[in-house]
Amino acid sequence: MSTRWSPTMVAIAAVAALAGCQLAPPTKPDAAVPASWRTPAVTERSLADFPGTQIFRSDELDALVQEALAANAELAIAAQRVELARSQYGIQRSYVLPQFGGTLSYERGRFPVGNVDENRVSSSALLGLSLATWEIDLWGRVRAAAEGARRDVLAAEETRQGARVSLVAQVATLYVRILELDLNLEISQRTLATRHESLRLVTARYKGGVASKLEVQDATTLVAGAEQTQAEFRRALARSENALSVLLGRNPGPIARSRKLEEFPVPATLPAGLPSGLLLQRPDIRAAEQALAGADANVEAARLAFFPTITLSGLLGFASPALKDLFDSGRYAWQVGPAVGVPIFTAGRLQSNLEGTEAQRTILLEQYKQTVRAAFQDVDDALADFQGYTEERTALAKAVAANRERLRLSELRYKGGVSSYFEVLDASRQLFEAELRLTQVLGAQYASVIGLYRALGGGYELRAARTDLPATPMAPRRDGAPEWPPARP
Repeated sequence: MSTRWSPTMVAIAAVAALAGCQLAPPTKPDAAVPASWRTPAVTERSLADFPGTQIFRSDELDALVQEALAANAELAIAAQRVELARSQYGIQRSYVLPQFGGTLSYERGRFPVGNVDENRVSSSALLGLSLATWEIDLWGRVRAAAEGARRDVLAAEETRQGARVSLVAQVATLYVRILELDLNLEISQRTLATRHESLRLVTARYKGGVASKLEVQDATTLVAGAEQTQAEFRRALARSENALSVLLGRNPGPIARSRKLEEFPVPATLPAGLPSGLLLQRPDIRAAEQALAGADANVEAARLAFFPTITLSGLLGFASPALKDLFDSGRYAWQVGPAVGVPIFTAGRLQSNLEGTEAQRTILLEQYKQTVRAAFQDVDDALADFQGYTEERTALAKAVAANRERLRLSELRYKGGVSSYFEVLDASRQLFEAELRLTQVLGAQYASVIGLYRALGGGYELRAARTDLPATPMAPRRDGAPEWPPARP
């Protein structure tokens, strides 16, 4: 007994075949994780687990960060790249399910009919629900392509999070740089005032016949050196303020601040967490992993393109030679058009496509490994910088105190006629250089804290968690991961 297949039975059979197919899981990338950091660090906790506002505890800095997150152009571009990837995924995902459309047509014309000698007027009307040509995803190729697009969205979202972390670090670094330049200006202004007083004293001694013309020129040189340094700091300060203004989404201009650099506390030690935790927190690593999983799906789709394709089209509705008779009894109509396509000769297109996707996957795998290695380097560099700058700051503080006392004694000896003005000149120059170097190291120490926070993937308290990305219909999650990266605990 023959079996008659209705459109409903065909659809049921297609869905059953579709549901029985499973996507192969992606290859989990291997990463050589070091057992510990090269520079000793606290591993019980990670600096990335702390909210950014707790690093320097500055409402002023926090306000700048929030302004930048709301108005920064690069961050807005990164957010739109996510939306672009989401739209591409929506398009690719739509191919998994059948697509229906309504059809209403009416035709009337004069054409030959049968073997009669003259043309006759005829008409036809059609109203129905049509099934666009739909590929029954028997092997999983369409779903693999949709999975690759989904991973692109996840990678774009992680890239956006990386842009947020980078932006927070840039704002904080420029803010510290501005405070460092403020302190440098304060030191140079204080030094300039002291040197002006020394020039006045030496000039008076010269007029009294006690000092030489050479000593007056030396004192004048010291004044000019302090003025030149002050002008250099003002120029650097204006450039730093302009750079921060642009990050904030403003036009170049001044940045209001009320605190001094030395008012911020510096932790005695920096918690870096375990090296393995870096793989879960760095957004660039997570983005590289998602891109690699997407490449796995694209390779699978390219491999399945060698298999035969089964497509289905159809129509269900009413048809009549006259519009007025369209809904009469017996005017219902249906049409089913299954087709099987087998790639026989494609001039190497399918093979080249497969080789290209495999090469792209290899590239992304190497990029993933390089990203992981660079992440470990960033953390170790930041730890080494913090330790080195902490030790250097302690030594420079002693040097500044010693040079300040040396200058005081040199001035007393010069006024008493015991030594030449050269001693005062040398002591003043060394004190100025030591004070500026101490300020530079202080700023670098704060910058190393920001650098470690960034290297560890900090800033996740700013993450806008997204959970609305739909999964591919009837496609299992390829690695058991949630449909969207969850917010950090």
